[in-house]
Amino acid sequence: MTTRVQFDRNGDIDELRTAEVEVPETGPGQVRVQVLYAGLNPVDLTILSGGFGPTKGTRGVGMDFSGIVTEVGDGVEDFSPGQLVFGGYPNHSQAETIVIKDPQNRLDPIPKGLGTDVAGGLYIAGRTAIAGIRAIAPAAGETVFVSGASGGVGIIAAQLALGLGARVIGTAGPDNVELLRALGIDAIDYRDGLEDRLKDAAPGGIQAAYSTRGEDEIEMLLRLGVPADRINSIAAGPEVAERFGVHTSGEAAAGRGDLAWLGKAIAYGHVYVPIGGVFDLAEVQAAYRFLREGHPAGKVLLKTEPKPFTDSQREFLVG
Repeated sequence: MTTRVQFDRNGDIDELRTAEVEVPETGPGQVRVQVLYAGLNPVDLTILSGGFGPTKGTRGVGMDFSGIVTEVGDGVEDFSPGQLVFGGYPNHSQAETIVIKDPQNRLDPIPKGLGTDVAGGLYIAGRTAIAGIRAIAPAAGETVFVSGASGGVGIIAAQLALGLGARVIGTAGPDNVELLRALGIDAIDYRDGLEDRLKDAAPGGIQAAYSTRGEDEIEMLLRLGVPADRINSIAAGPEVAERFGVHTSGEAAAGRGDLAWLGKAIAYGHVYVPIGGVFDLAEVQAAYRFLREGHPAGKVLLKTEPKPFTDSQREFLVG
């Protein structure tokens, strides 16, 4: 048995609960992982609310995770018990134990220097950031705008643009402005008067933008002269994107090697991802309320309880 987060019907955060469920056997080509950390993403709340259609029956929650391989099925050669891994498993990751059916597409070894906490929140935010930055292709010397630049996606996207040599202007709430400035991002408050503040901050214009907001922000960016084909929005729907001619590249557009690349970039100190909060599995409702209302910097995580020592471990210690 394992404890996992799940919900039985669409609704708000109070529909989330933990439950004891059976863990399937580890079949051929599969990998069993003891989860250490699981990330929270806004898309989880969209799924919960029925934003992608009604959910039938009980459903698990979460995408991102980090953990320890505890068992591999026949035919698995790239992973072994005891190995630290990170990845994504849609609607399953918020659990003590998960069995990955296609590890070749969903798992990567955690590189030395990358903490299991940060690794546990990277799959969706990191891949979404990379895909969007590829779409707008920042170049050295350009000015790039990133909205929500202290959030899980935005803080990664902003640093990727910096790494490509661009000047980055990013929005954040007052509590997170200094964090962005410490990373080399020109931070401005996201509240009233943003358009005028952007004009003042970029008298030479903005050449590309990564938008984490909706249609109103796209219209503002177009008024500021940002070319439509240099705007990527992860909040606009396909109809809005088609109408304005902007990109909507998100996690689905990411490549297979993107997560591993980002993990190494963080491990080597090129990208910094703060942890905005860590909660126990049983605190899942509080965690999602904090994600939605608390304006956290970086990622919010759930952590599992440490496993007790086995009999052999106890015997080694005390005889």
